[in-house]
Amino acid sequence: MRIQEGQFAPGFFTTDVYGKEVNLIDYKGRKIIIGFYRNVSCPFCNRRVHKIMGNSIRLRETGVEILFFFESSPEKIKSSVFHQGIIPWPIIGDPEKRVYNQYGVESSLIKNIKTMFRSNLIKAKKDTRDLNLPKDKDASFNLVPADIFIDENLKVVKAHYGEHMDDHVSFEEIEKFVGLRD
Repeated sequence: MRIQEGQFAPGFFTTDVYGKEVNLIDYKGRKIIIGFYRNVSCPFCNRRVHKIMGNSIRLRETGVEILFFFESSPEKIKSSVFHQGIIPWPIIGDPEKRVYNQYGVESSLIKNIKTMFRSNLIKAKKDTRDLNLPKDKDASFNLVPADIFIDENLKVVKAHYGEHMDDHVSFEEIEKFVGLRD
């Protein structure tokens, strides 16, 4: 079931790909963005992560915490040089989709098909070709991304569930949430 804006964010306790504990309650007092991505080989997701990392200095200066969830295993994520560059923000492998399920992230063949009509897969692959992303044949094909914005009191202020595989909140919305834009 999808979470709703205004409710408290479901708590979770997990570890990132390097074994560091990640407990949502530890982020209380800071703005949090949770990004639920497909897998380490998804060109749409990695293009999005690349854009965020290209703005990481500006974002870090605001104090926002960003938690990157991938459905790939920690071992698969750690094998990717690109994903190692996400530090200092946690990158979490959740192949069992435990936290994905808590937050109502869905799989949808129909939304996967919509992607072919709304996004340019060839361009996304070209944009991420130089990242040398590992293949993840164990990941699902139909997982749809989601972006969750949580305020300092752990209340959900935005819950965006993608309509297709390349549907995330706009970067302008991220900038507004963290105070970089009016």
